[in-house]
Amino acid sequence: MKSISNRRKFVKSASLILTAAASLGYKVAYTKSHSKNDKTTNSKGMLHNVYFWLKEGVSENDKKGFEKGLHKFLRAVNEIQKYEIGIPAGTPDRDVVDKSFGYSIFVWFKSINDHNIYQNHSAHEEFISKYSGLWEKVQVLDSELI
Repeated sequence: MKSISNRRKFVKSASLILTAAASLGYKVAYTKSHSKNDKTTNSKGMLHNVYFWLKEGVSENDKKGFEKGLHKFLRAVNEIQKYEIGIPAGTPDRDVVDKSFGYSIFVWFKSINDHNIYQNHSAHEEFISKYSGLWEKVQVLDSELI
């Protein structure tokens, strides 16, 4: 009898918690387990991260032109859902933090196909042609969102 009473208390408490969470705007959802053998994909698109290391001695004027060129290029590609341009943050130094880059861009796409269109877009090629002389190194990290 005691286990039935405890179970009822648990169900009642859980129901109250879920109701309270829902009233505060939280969504309650059940998640599907991630099986290595599951062939379905729950892709939510793709994130394209690019890091630029500029050459030593690049002037502030050239940096401003580089920033304007990034905006012009990224605005020209319709397949881009969203983009952000960044510079190293002033966070505390830690062994796992790399602040050696000059600029970064983060670009969201609905699909890998949209990313592939971006890669071959004339604005992308024009940007590389015009500004590649400013950078020493470029690192790309692509992620499929799940």
